[in-house]
Amino acid sequence: MAVKVYMGGGSAAQSEVTYDQADTFTVTAGGFLLIQRHHSGAQKDLAVFAPNAWRHAELMQEPRQGSK
Repeated sequence: MAVKVYMGGGSAAQSEVTYDQADTFTVTAGGFLLIQRHHSGAQKDLAVFAPNAWRHAELMQEPRQGSK
């Protein structure tokens, strides 16, 4: 799995960042986005985004072997 984060809060051109080692994300009550890895060993925080720095986050499934 991976987590893709769509950056930017304004109407300007947007960018995206993908965290290949991440398998979950959390949005705090204050609007901060926390990207985490749980699947291998202890939980590890990979990134934190301020409320005005991100628009949307989503989990990305890895393609299955043999599929195109």
